[in-house]
Amino acid sequence: MAIDDDIIISPISPVHPRQGNRVSGEGWRAGGHGEQQPEQDDSADIGLSRGHQAAELLYSATMDQVAHLAGLDHAPGPRPEGELPGTSHSQHLLLGIAMLFERYCQSHPHLSIHEAGLAFAPLARQGLDRGLQETCQVLIQLNALPPATQAQLQGLHQLTSKLLDERFGIA
Repeated sequence: MAIDDDIIISPISPVHPRQGNRVSGEGWRAGGHGEQQPEQDDSADIGLSRGHQAAELLYSATMDQVAHLAGLDHAPGPRPEGELPGTSHSQHLLLGIAMLFERYCQSHPHLSIHEAGLAFAPLARQGLDRGLQETCQVLIQLNALPPATQAQLQGLHQLTSKLLDERFGIA
């Protein structure tokens, strides 16, 4: 009985459902048997599921940006999006920003709620804008920003901006 000590190597196949696998189901055997190595697929496409992870990334980036702009860097951030009540990402963004606003009010007790709102609202809008930019940059680097996901993020940004304006009486 012969011992088969060849190493089986197969490249990572793409995870995007519309891309086909360039390698057949059989493994390619290395070991100098005269076979050619199949073409490697080094795609960084992470196949975001219907924009859900992109929205979570927007939430995280926005909370970081708003906290930084409001000077709340040293305190723990709001809860992760998955732990927030409600079903829509815009509700989660607004709730996260509202939690940061409460912390902002606590760190500025000399301001009335109205004054704190007037000071915090532009920081929240700027943080939301920066969060969107950061999210898009990260997804572009990962080759994971198809037009549909970008449109979803833009729509989420616009809706949240409108809700922020209503919340702080800017509209």
